[in-house]
Amino acid sequence: MKPLIGITMGDPAGVGPELIVKLLKNKSFDFSKFIIFGSSKVLEYEFRKYNVRIPIKNFSTIGSVDTSKEFILNFEPKKFDFNFEIGKINPNCGKLAYEAILNAIEFANRGLIKAIVTGPINKESLKLASVELIGHTEILLEKSKSNDVFMLMVNDELKVILCTIHVPLLKAVLSLDEKLILKTIIAANKACYNFGIKSPRIGVAGLNPHAGENGTMGDEEQIFIKPAIQEAINSGLNVSGPLSPDIIFSMAREKKFDIVVSLYHDQGLIPFKYFGVGNGVNITMGLPFVRTSPDHGTAFDIAGKGIANPNSFFKAISYAEKMINQTYY
Repeated sequence: MKPLIGITMGDPAGVGPELIVKLLKNKSFDFSKFIIFGSSKVLEYEFRKYNVRIPIKNFSTIGSVDTSKEFILNFEPKKFDFNFEIGKINPNCGKLAYEAILNAIEFANRGLIKAIVTGPINKESLKLASVELIGHTEILLEKSKSNDVFMLMVNDELKVILCTIHVPLLKAVLSLDEKLILKTIIAANKACYNFGIKSPRIGVAGLNPHAGENGTMGDEEQIFIKPAIQEAINSGLNVSGPLSPDIIFSMAREKKFDIVVSLYHDQGLIPFKYFGVGNGVNITMGLPFVRTSPDHGTAFDIAGKGIANPNSFFKAISYAEKMINQTYY
């Protein structure tokens, strides 16, 4: 069969390689669906360490390939052949992680895979490797030639979509406007379709304390947040807000909303991760293919110790499998 899902190793000094091994040892997943994008040297080390006896088949030329239950496919156009210390920042590890992402995107752009599940990367290692794009979402936006992409976080308690992502807080606030918020609301509606919610209830967070209280603590809600919400309502969407950021996530957890539109990264990610890192999935909306990832980073503090929790990584694989046949990404 043809592979469906590409899995990037992430930073090899982090927990990504261990998570891949735990995935391949889990018999509930069919590894013939997967192509790994990473280092065969690192994979072979991890296989020996965890007694995985599936042979690795490396290939270096982009093209259509068929998988087999007899081996693991690993795409590696350039050999990763240097030593590094597990759990430490290394520019060569950043370079490998970046090149793996680029290779997976190339496969997806050519239709050779239908989804990408990305292993955790370290932004400092990327920067030391002279990678200007700071994170997965930014890399995917540029290299897939998409117009707009959005970070969607999903766990058992919440669905949160972000207007802005990996930018300094002041820059995030200054970049907000009616057009961006409306686009994010529309993306939130499409995201809910992926989960079978046909008439989603969308809550939009305010920017200021108490959502500004009618201009007494900031006027951004009046100037561009309320107009974006009204335009979405006029188009037929079920949208409420702007609501005070200190209560909207509790309301969503109480099932009063199906999804929350958060205006900046930490506004949405702090309550999301409060319910437990390792239980959620990061999904990139707006791409021409599916992309998911675990909700955590490289976890350098526990890398190499064999104790990384694979739950979020497994969920990212499961979400990718479910979304492949959906209308919206």
